[in-house]
Amino acid sequence: MNNTSQNAAQVLVLVGAGHANIALIRRFAMEPLVGTRLVVVNPYSVTPYSGMLPGFLSGQYREDELFIDIARLCKQAGARFIRGSLTKVDTGLRQLTIRHQVRFNQTELQIGFDACVLNTGAVPGHDFPTKHPHYYPVKPIRELLTALPQIDQQMSPDGASMVVVGGGAGGIELAFAFRTRFGNAARVTLISKRRFEADAALSAAAKWIRRVLVDRGITCIEGQAVVEATENSVVLSDGRSVAADVICAATPVHPPDWILDSALPTDQGFLAVNNFLQVQNQSSLFAAGDIVSLASPRGRSGVMAVRAGQYLADAIWKRLQGTTPYPFKPQKRWLTLLNLGNGSAIATKGRFALESPHLLRLKDRIDRQFMQRFQGRSMQFEHGMRCEGCAAKLSGQTLQAVFPGVFEDAAIENLEGRMRVRSIDALTYLVNDPYVMGALSVRHAMSDIWAMGARPTQCLSLIGIQRANNEPLEADEFQQCVSGVKDASKRYEVSLAGGHSLALEQPLVAISIEGEADRLIPKQGARPGDEVWLTGPIGSGVLFAAEAAGEPVGQAIDRWLHQALESLFAASQAASALGVHAMTDVTGFGLAGHLKEMLDGSGCGLSWADNIEMFEGVSIALARGIRSSAHHENQIYAGKFGDSAPSSVVFDPQTCGPLMVAVCPTKASTLINQWTTLGLSPQRIGSITTETS
Repeated sequence: MNNTSQNAAQVLVLVGAGHANIALIRRFAMEPLVGTRLVVVNPYSVTPYSGMLPGFLSGQYREDELFIDIARLCKQAGARFIRGSLTKVDTGLRQLTIRHQVRFNQTELQIGFDACVLNTGAVPGHDFPTKHPHYYPVKPIRELLTALPQIDQQMSPDGASMVVVGGGAGGIELAFAFRTRFGNAARVTLISKRRFEADAALSAAAKWIRRVLVDRGITCIEGQAVVEATENSVVLSDGRSVAADVICAATPVHPPDWILDSALPTDQGFLAVNNFLQVQNQSSLFAAGDIVSLASPRGRSGVMAVRAGQYLADAIWKRLQGTTPYPFKPQKRWLTLLNLGNGSAIATKGRFALESPHLLRLKDRIDRQFMQRFQGRSMQFEHGMRCEGCAAKLSGQTLQAVFPGVFEDAAIENLEGRMRVRSIDALTYLVNDPYVMGALSVRHAMSDIWAMGARPTQCLSLIGIQRANNEPLEADEFQQCVSGVKDASKRYEVSLAGGHSLALEQPLVAISIEGEADRLIPKQGARPGDEVWLTGPIGSGVLFAAEAAGEPVGQAIDRWLHQALESLFAASQAASALGVHAMTDVTGFGLAGHLKEMLDGSGCGLSWADNIEMFEGVSIALARGIRSSAHHENQIYAGKFGDSAPSSVVFDPQTCGPLMVAVCPTKASTLINQWTTLGLSPQRIGSITTETS
């Protein structure tokens, strides 16, 4: 990972993960701008590549081949990655308002910029009213993919009908893809508002397209607009009605609301940009993709977005380095390759058109080469680096050497019938997002209090943001991190009393926390015959090690992040009320290491269950030999308590990990029912045995 974010003097913000911004992230990873901090804002860790969507729908590609892992690419570029959506641009203050995706209280963050590229993509066009229960716009593609199981279900009966609205290249490819996906028994209709000849990119191929549509049994209606979608059909401008079990709309996109809310210059609602892809009259604000209206008008296409990214990767570098770039000159014509879903493709450019299976192989090669540019394992990356988060802790052996005997996580004070506990914990940046790290650090510190059956009451923070040569950059990061700490404190019903701040080479967030209870649950106290249960799966250390190694685990980390921020207070209280014999949390020393702390000196061991439930993607990463940097030391620390474990994941360090309890079998089912009702996914990891048994 490059270290250009350290001591940065300016910030480049990329909003959205369209093709242009992806190219810019890659450029930064390969050729960082010294003194420039890169910040990327996108709602999700991964983004689908539109060029491979028809191939995926027709079975040519696997789903994992369809996505570019933005979070992994950002980590390789040393960039901040903020999971959020743009709501407003303030050009006077050079500030963006971002609604964070991982949020508790509808938090909006303010992010300043010296230069910014807007590449969010447009929103679905609603060109006709619809009452249809199975109406699906093609964009955003993520939502179409989410809806795909419902589409498959609706199209499963023989004779089910699909109507694709939109006769551009996207709609044509979708009609062919769905024909292949649902077979010849399905009825597929393509409706185009214009004749194919009216589209400059398709006119030469119009006859080829019509012929293949007929050959594939796809009904094509040209020159008719859809004026309405009823509950079971679409109504055309000439009054005809076409039956539809599913409607898929590939109609022109509309500009997103944030453009109007930001009072930016527009052309028919889209951002008006000049020949340098700058928003008109805004020298520091650039834009590309579906949201722009070019000074030299062109159709919206992935080809144009990719070329815009290539241009901006040079133009912005020149501007930030104080030199003048050359103007953007978009192509007048470009090669269009239509995937026919049957092993063949149509190529068209200008007056040229041709159909051939060789052209599909060409398209496949172009698409795979494009995706390969963003695969982490094809890019230089520093291996062997030490993991962050809870994996950054010193080893258990080191702690035992300095603090022999039992070293408690919390200080305990008896206050005439009730117990007060105090603890402190800290995290280095596991994800390069200050807001998320603020929230995760509070949740992580809470664990020590919950693990004793106590109620957290108040906390203090020590926030060490990354040092910069620009005070507004430090202020931005501090504000974002404080927002995460505040929101998490509210979520976990703990009072934030105050704290301190630092600017460091390596950022971290420390939380000191206090709690109270009538009765505390000990870490030790498990008895032979007890069942040992966790509140959820494990494997977070492997996930982040996999990300560092260039594995495609972005979606898995997104899911982990939402689960990691869940409160376990109610689960802790349920365990306390049932009188479990012992409880602790699973964090840096891994499951086996914390089991050792629960059982050490008791003369007991564990008869392991047959398997351990893990987060999505962990088992695949383990099979590929990926381990957290703390794995080996945790295995040594666990000693005999890790023997016979069903998986090496028991040595993986956990950040914001689950609670672990030892409970007698007669009470276990009651506790697990309560945990399940809370929305948790409890798992039994084994039973306590004596050493002789």
